Amino acid sequence: MTRGFSLVELLVALTVTAVLGVALLQLLVTDSKFVTRQGAMMEARSTARAALNRLSVDFQHVSDGGVLAAAPESVTVRVPYAFGIGCRTISSHVVASMMPPDSLTYAMAVPGGVAKREANGAYSFWVGTPTITTSTDTASCHADSIRVVPGGPLVELQVPSPARPDTGQIFYLFEAITYKFAPSVDLPGRTGLWRRAGSGAAEEIVTPFDSTARFAFLTGPLLVPSASPPASLDSLRGLELHLIGESEGQANGDTDPYAFDLVTHVIFRNHH
Repeated sequence: MTRGFSLVELLVALTVTAVLGVALLQLLVTDSKFVTRQGAMMEARSTARAALNRLSVDFQHVSDGGVLAAAPESVTVRVPYAFGIGCRTISSHVVASMMPPDSLTYAMAVPGGVAKREANGAYSFWVGTPTITTSTDTASCHADSIRVVPGGPLVELQVPSPARPDTGQIFYLFEAITYKFAPSVDLPGRTGLWRRAGSGAAEEIVTPFDSTARFAFLTGPLLVPSASPPASLDSLRGLELHLIGESEGQANGDTDPYAFDLVTHVIFRNHH
């Protein structure tokens, strides 16, 4: 004969089951919070690093005199997109041998002018839209022992005479690029990083950021950071980037987006 469970035993069994159920539920909730928090952290970190990858490519190539405007929330710089060396001047144009450029960057660039390297190592700038056509006149370069680099375009560059590079003079073509932290369109109420080439339309390239994301300014041989730009922008030697990326949403149990604070220096490498 089998014995049935007493009322006390049933109550004990139900109590143990309830305790185990609550413990399991708490474990699942804790695990869910951990997973969503990890996801939010990765989102915020990815935002900051995506911005760094884009900004560092442009800012590292800025030369002396290449900063046009600077504020904590916005910086405008002359960004080289093609380097070359002058050959011979013929009539109103100069034949030039170019280094192989990045094909996509070269094709999409918004020309802003020409910078040529003077004897003292500093760059002089001409602002305008140069006329650039393909050339086959290799003789104008070979005559002065200037090599036409394989994969690099040989061009005829037409600009006003003061801006034309002399034979053997290094120059680059640049575009004026503005980066700005401003209200996001993709995520209303948040902050995005915007990029504008020349006077064209601004493009939101990375979002979201904390509202305190900003630029700081490096000056002098010790690259001392300052929250405000110097009176003379020519004294800038680099930028300190405060890229405080955020997650798009909140992790379970959190009231605010996760923030990842990435602070780093980008030095202008074309400093003479």
